[in-house]
Amino acid sequence: MAYEGLLLEKNDGGVATVTLNVPDKLNAITREVSQSLPLAADELARDDDVRVVIVTGAGRGFCSGADVSMMAGGGVAASGGPQVSRYQRLQVTGWPHCDVFPHLDKPVIAAINGPCVGGGLSLALSCDIRIASENAFFSVAQVSRALVPDFGLTYYLPMAVGLSRAMELMFTAERFTAADAKEFGMVSRVVATDELMSAAGELAGRIAAQPPVSVSLAKRMTWRSMFDGLARQLDLETWATRIAAQTEDHQASVRAFLNKEPAPKYKGR
Repeated sequence: MAYEGLLLEKNDGGVATVTLNVPDKLNAITREVSQSLPLAADELARDDDVRVVIVTGAGRGFCSGADVSMMAGGGVAASGGPQVSRYQRLQVTGWPHCDVFPHLDKPVIAAINGPCVGGGLSLALSCDIRIASENAFFSVAQVSRALVPDFGLTYYLPMAVGLSRAMELMFTAERFTAADAKEFGMVSRVVATDELMSAAGELAGRIAAQPPVSVSLAKRMTWRSMFDGLARQLDLETWATRIAAQTEDHQASVRAFLNKEPAPKYKGR
């Protein structure tokens, strides 16, 4: 089945590869990508021939986070605005991809091939294992757009790197390297750029060779105790995002980003 914004490929060794395919936007999470990921995950869940999933990005980026162009007209705030239906407004989150991979009862390996920013970092952290190429870089970028960390990032990041480090990364929005990510415990290994997919494939093959029911149960047990906390954080992130998206600071930040201008002086309103 074809999916908008995604490529899904399967090999004979039980490994499927999901490639985010919006390379002109560094694989930003568009609404189409957000809606396609759960559908692709459902297909993978039902396919007994698939034992391991690799997630990567087309072109030179892994995922640049939310599509900033949608924000220019208040797109983020629109999730609670008058132009949507009552049903849409009452949905806790407008981003159905946020917890797709933790709920998929098959191991998911993120092969991070380039920029992994904001919601893209959250997507990577929602995978079970992360391998980064040496040219990948990372940033918790939302605060620099006068928003809040979202897509589950306030849950996934402290879990991955600890509270103090997570707070520093969230508050500063500073870029850090693949080597930094490995030091923080965010990725398990860093490899040469041209070796990334072969390294991910080799690891996927070793996992696929294990008893699939045992692997799936091990994953389910590990994630199960975390789901209540993740659900609560997604609720809180949606609430906070709707507040932040209505501020003057946010709109000024988006305009500066789209116009490639320096960040504005924030007013706190």
